[in-house]
Amino acid sequence: MKITAQMHFAKALQQLRRQGVEPGDCTPDELYALAEAARRCADPFREVNADAAGFPVRVCEGVYFWRLTIGASVWLDEVGAMLGGGASPRYRLAMIHALVHSREPEAFAGLDTERKVMRAVRATMRTIHATPEEVNRALDAALGIRADARPRRADEPSEAAADWAALCARLESQTGIPAAEWTWKRSGAYAILAYNDLHEFARAYSGGRRSQDRLVDELDDAMNALRAATAAIEKRVKEARHG
Repeated sequence: MKITAQMHFAKALQQLRRQGVEPGDCTPDELYALAEAARRCADPFREVNADAAGFPVRVCEGVYFWRLTIGASVWLDEVGAMLGGGASPRYRLAMIHALVHSREPEAFAGLDTERKVMRAVRATMRTIHATPEEVNRALDAALGIRADARPRRADEPSEAAADWAALCARLESQTGIPAAEWTWKRSGAYAILAYNDLHEFARAYSGGRRSQDRLVDELDDAMNALRAATAAIEKRVKEARHG
């Protein structure tokens, strides 16, 4: 019998109750995070499949975050230093601009100075009528943030440091999909997955041993994320009770 997201969620709530934590003790954000972690446990390939199909993450009415394409990743890497690196608030705003316009090459044309970048970023921010919590939640979903994630240092190489031109050329030769489409119509993460694991990904549902191993890895990651969400709730509630 397939274990559903509801079953994973119910089990997590039971574990919290055993520790003296009731659902009413949880904040709405905590319950949402717990439910999302339960959904991931029920379908560990959900995020990968959504990326492959090109589904964006909804921020608010009319605004969506697309997973970073190679073109957007390269732009972020180029402007990152002038904005103060991955931990900078301005870099975060540039990230939001990149996610909103990830599949629109024209949205990055000419943005090669700090002044031009920030003008474009502010224009993008004016279109987002969402709470900070909604934006943060969408950011986490679009970027695949996990419990153990940390900000990238300004001097730390990103995935955009890869030889994207060679990677896209190889993908074009193996899939027939033009390199320009890999650059602007697929996320960088998915392009790397396809490059490193092209044939295995195609066999993901065929029952091959390596595919099963990969499914186990994805499920392990999902279960760890659910345990981390449960533990964070328990810790926060107990700390609040004890002052």
